[in-house]
Amino acid sequence: MMLVPTVQASDTLDIYVLDAEGGKAEIIRTPSGQAVLIDAGFPSANRRDIQRILAAAKEIGITSFDYLIVSHFDVDHAGNVPALAAEIPVKTFVDHGTLTPDPKMNPVNRRAAEAYFAFVQDKKRMIVKPGDTIPLRDVDVTVLTSDGKAIEAPPKGAGPGAGKTNPACPAEPREALMNDDNPGSVGELWKFGSFRMADFGDLLKWVENRLVCPTNNVGKLDLFMVNHHGVNLSNAPELVAALAPKAAIMNNGERKGNAVDTVTTLRNAASKPDVWQMHFSTGIPAELNPPENFSANLSAANDEAKMIKVSASKDGSFTITNMRNGFTKTYR
Repeated sequence: MMLVPTVQASDTLDIYVLDAEGGKAEIIRTPSGQAVLIDAGFPSANRRDIQRILAAAKEIGITSFDYLIVSHFDVDHAGNVPALAAEIPVKTFVDHGTLTPDPKMNPVNRRAAEAYFAFVQDKKRMIVKPGDTIPLRDVDVTVLTSDGKAIEAPPKGAGPGAGKTNPACPAEPREALMNDDNPGSVGELWKFGSFRMADFGDLLKWVENRLVCPTNNVGKLDLFMVNHHGVNLSNAPELVAALAPKAAIMNNGERKGNAVDTVTTLRNAASKPDVWQMHFSTGIPAELNPPENFSANLSAANDEAKMIKVSASKDGSFTITNMRNGFTKTYR
């Protein structure tokens, strides 16, 4: 059972990265109490990820979600949306509109997309494009990527370095490659005072490249939600260099994601971000994992489904807490 401190209205933006075993589910609560869910994890017979989302929402004090952002339509992100929305109200669904035309798409992902489209057709829905904003009272949220496209100029609130040439870019743009619905991922820039965070779902390297090359259209961040569970189809060096985060959180599973290439990119970044993981990874050399205090779950055999919590202040400082052991680190 997850233990989450009950949160009242506060002066912090609070982000809860849930353990979806290599899927994705992330709850964001604004200082005024609005609630956003990004993705809803894997569907399963035991409703594992639905139960984890509902339990976390209850402990946080959330009784409905103002927005459910479906980053893309793969099963580990969108597959639970219809069943979850039957148990907790969702006011508005946000997504990128249509399924990416990949002739080799995994049929499980295609079925998840079709089920989501059937479900959402009579719901309040925002289909977003780069440059759109998601209206929240005390946080600015700008869509940077959607449906395989990237914003073409820095948005209001972009970080330092935005609008400048990115020296980390390769000589040529990356080739556009399909891979299920991943390149369609909705990616957002979250700005609360001086604090900036970006979340791009499972965005692929070629769309990442369009976003920050030849010009960095995002600027430096405080926090980066590592793309695509840390697999090597994503997290291009030019993206990480452009974002220059202080910390990064990876929603990997014990045996999913967290590729050697991604770890190397993050470790070699000039900003030297701390990397926090949902799981200790057994698929890479043990020494490439961060210290145990930076992993929310150490073993799938003894999985307590612990979360990582971020509390950000308007002055740009933020604290990350490992809910497994209470370890915290504050970034100024």
